[in-house]
Amino acid sequence: MTESHGANPLEDERDQSEIWREAITMALYISLSQLAVMTALPTPQADDTANLAITVALTSIGLVLAHQVAFRMSSRLVSKGSRLEPIAPRILRAQLLGGAAVTILAVVPILVFGAGAYRVSIGLLLLFVMVVGYLAARSAPTSRGRALLYVGVVALVVVGVLVVKSLVHH
Repeated sequence: MTESHGANPLEDERDQSEIWREAITMALYISLSQLAVMTALPTPQADDTANLAITVALTSIGLVLAHQVAFRMSSRLVSKGSRLEPIAPRILRAQLLGGAAVTILAVVPILVFGAGAYRVSIGLLLLFVMVVGYLAARSAPTSRGRALLYVGVVALVVVGVLVVKSLVHH
């Protein structure tokens, strides 16, 4: 994600920021969506490892593909001549990589440790969101304490959303 395509260094830097933003946004989106889906599913059975891993993987893949379709459509809608901007293919690749990374994060514990690691996968997804929240807070000139407070608020919001989602399931 570091290739340069323009003669203007400032434009290249903006492009790189956009590409990284899209990769991280996709990873966060897939994490949060996957958390909502995984907490709404019934507790998996110990002998259901393969089906569980497939369900988690296909859910992530479906979300990434749906986002890719939406991105392509919206990009064409707002671009002149209904053509994708030159940076669009790089953004699409970044989105795929961000989504793939989180899919792997969610699926590997289940494949390695079995269906019993389902909650570990949920915990890793939540941890990923919290780490990004901390890094986001620290990217501004703020103290560790304020950054941790921000992460705490993010955690409360995420857990609140998950509670609401799990109530809808019952």
